[in-house]
Amino acid sequence: MGSKMHMPGWVGRRERDALNLPGSVLLRTGRSIGVTVVGMSGGGCRVECKEPIPIGATVRLDLGVAFAEAEVRWALSGAAGLQFLSS
Repeated sequence: MGSKMHMPGWVGRRERDALNLPGSVLLRTGRSIGVTVVGMSGGGCRVECKEPIPIGATVRLDLGVAFAEAEVRWALSGAAGLQFLSS
């Protein structure tokens, strides 16, 4: 039985790769928040963090060797979802 059951209102998501990449999120205010990227897809990523990241904020995700501009789409205690912005 390989079919998946979905609840009403279910929004499908792209396939994501599981990761454990340390980095930081830089807010436009200049404040930097340490994060760990734990999942990534072509359109965004999920990060774990110890500080809240404001929903709707435009941020710069810095992984040391690469960076990306993103918008915070959701945030819960200890985690946030970032959607990559095209330049």
